[in-house]
Amino acid sequence: MHWAWTEQLTTGERVISGPEAHHLLHVLRMKPGSSLMLFDGTGSVADAEILQTGRRDLTVLAKHISRPPTALATQLTVAAAPPKGDRLRTMVEKLTEMGVHQLVLLETERSVTAPGETRVEKLRASVVAACKQARRPVLMELQPLISLPELLKQASADERTVFAAHPAETSGPVHSHHPIAPLLLIGPEGGFTDHELALMKSAQARFMAWPGTILRTETAALVFATMLLTSH
Repeated sequence: MHWAWTEQLTTGERVISGPEAHHLLHVLRMKPGSSLMLFDGTGSVADAEILQTGRRDLTVLAKHISRPPTALATQLTVAAAPPKGDRLRTMVEKLTEMGVHQLVLLETERSVTAPGETRVEKLRASVVAACKQARRPVLMELQPLISLPELLKQASADERTVFAAHPAETSGPVHSHHPIAPLLLIGPEGGFTDHELALMKSAQARFMAWPGTILRTETAALVFATMLLTSH
């Protein structure tokens, strides 16, 4: 069954317009009587039926609302220096599919790009699309650029356990008993600077490395996120 996103899901009739309607009408070519699953990104889903279609919108009837259980116990936040071009969109899509709770765009001393609000909004659309593809009822949160010192300050205030990917450092294997809401730091292509490494060590970060090779930013985000999400 095809999924469609809508705001503030409630039972009853509602009109869907904009890009979501365009996809349903002109890509999927759905007609009156077709069934679909609505979700609002907060965890609620509803069986729905298309009642009427127009050129730019459609009317649907949302029926029973439910809240499927989430599969992952870990609410992982990945903070990554944005890679260039489509590599950032790919990283957003894959982390969403995997069930990462939040992606923070990380500003580091060697960052090569700084996405503005327009780019961030486009990335949020990619989150919605990836949730539909993966049948994920909760949207991955996407946070705009924040500096590493500020993020570490927040993590300390929230008493979060910090993990950091860096090829020259390692703190041993990831054990099964780690916090439910860890923070994973992924640096830019040039890696973290000595000053940034010192800041992370002061925050008692645990370092992770992939043996024998250096991973690109988006690859490192996927690999180490997988390790943390599946280490219970």
